[in-house]
Amino acid sequence: MATSPSSTQRFETKRISGRRGGLPDMERALLNPAAAFAMPEDVLRQNRLLPGCKREILRRWAWDEYLKEVAAGEGMAEGEPSRLDAVKRALLSLGETWHPQPSAPSAAIPVNFPTLEACAA
Repeated sequence: MATSPSSTQRFETKRISGRRGGLPDMERALLNPAAAFAMPEDVLRQNRLLPGCKREILRRWAWDEYLKEVAAGEGMAEGEPSRLDAVKRALLSLGETWHPQPSAPSAAIPVNFPTLEACAA
């Protein structure tokens, strides 16, 4: 008797892992990069994304991971371990060094749809 995939497996199939050809769901990638990509390196492997778009996705991912570290440091319940170092390495490979900006908003910034089309090569 065949078993159905677990909820974790179903979730994992929605994330991009070196997806060939097509573009990722850009709105999702900008609002929650960790839900759209399995790992930061997958953003770099997206040949159809322009470097500026890759940087923006990774910046947002870095901020999310930074907030996780802040929450853990304040004793809040821990979830998945932070991947801030991996995200920073991916940004560095694009020529950018990331540092937290405390004045940045803690919530996602709404995505401008014309910007999404500008991300594709």
